Amino acid sequence: MSPGELSRTHLGVLFLDEFPLFRLDVLEALRQPLEGGDITIARREEMVTLPARGMLVLASNPCPCGEYRSVAGANRCTCREQVRRAYRDRLSGPLVDRIDITRQVEALRPHERADPLARPESTAEVARRVALARHRQARRYAEEGWRLNAHAPGSRLQERWPLPAPARALVETRLYDGALTARGAVRVHRLAWTVLDLAVARGLADADTTPGVAEVDIALRLRTGAPLPAEVLEPMARPEAVAR
Repeated sequence: MSPGELSRTHLGVLFLDEFPLFRLDVLEALRQPLEGGDITIARREEMVTLPARGMLVLASNPCPCGEYRSVAGANRCTCREQVRRAYRDRLSGPLVDRIDITRQVEALRPHERADPLARPESTAEVARRVALARHRQARRYAEEGWRLNAHAPGSRLQERWPLPAPARALVETRLYDGALTARGAVRVHRLAWTVLDLAVARGLADADTTPGVAEVDIALRLRTGAPLPAEVLEPMARPEAVAR
């Protein structure tokens, strides 16, 4: 047996475009590597476990024809509603629960193109910030068997790097309301630390702080696809915020 695409992209990025067009068994097979970072393959009397800890990116159109728009005047979709619904429901609940960030991407409107705050960042700027955030995580977990927030076990996070009481209460409220599963709560905890690490890399937060209500709120919005507040987005567009 030879490694498949999941193992070949170990510690890298696997991008699946138009994921609703993949077979359901292929999509469901992603559950194990997303949870444990490896994949076990059994063929007759042989069984092998391969590493598969990478970043999975799923992308799709809003509908099969690709012309659906949330703004009625711009909607050119020719798909029936039940077809659109079936297209969007291709991911099962257990698989969706293992996806940390969900975003809806709309085409820029003319007035948004002229927005002075909409200054695109260069790849070098983004890479520098990510490197600083990862270095901070590596120092945090120097005595552990992992180096990134995404790999930290939930029990260890609760023990060594817990959320403050107000932030924990926000997560628990969503958990008790049924908006989050136990797995989702752990992933929000990890993501809140990443939000803080990136803020520290920008010079927008102190290095000795822990994630609070603001970071947890952003993590919850990123997980559910909810819009981010303007006060979060505006610092990202200001050149001085990147230069500090």
